[in-house]
Amino acid sequence: MPTFKTSSILNHFKNISFLQISIAIVYLWFGVLKFFNDVSPAEELAKETITSLSFGLIPPNVSIILLALLEVGIGTFLLFDLFRKQTVIVTLLHMVCTFSTLLLLNEASFTFSPFAPTLLGQYIIKNLIIVAALISIYQGAKKA
Repeated sequence: MPTFKTSSILNHFKNISFLQISIAIVYLWFGVLKFFNDVSPAEELAKETITSLSFGLIPPNVSIILLALLEVGIGTFLLFDLFRKQTVIVTLLHMVCTFSTLLLLNEASFTFSPFAPTLLGQYIIKNLIIVAALISIYQGAKKA
């Protein structure tokens, strides 16, 4: 019967920063929500943004599944510290796409642009914290 060593699991996570683990959890959580219709509060916003960015080439029902796969993939790679630098770069590119919503869907992002963001606008702007954490994780990966 196989034995389960908690010490090896703890050693794995000891080498990953709390920033990386917390971002992984957020990506996994928010990504999984997107697999289910009308569960994610950002679903419609994400569909509209991806439709705009793809010039309508990606249907909304496909775009949300692709986004869910991307976010779950990012979360998994960050959690298990796989290809850290490449994962951070992909995640930063994802962040750029999320910020594009502020420009593409200005009316949904602000009540009075650019000073009074809506709840959805605030949801996007708080991603600046994730960007700062990702830069820190990337710099740590370069030193390792």
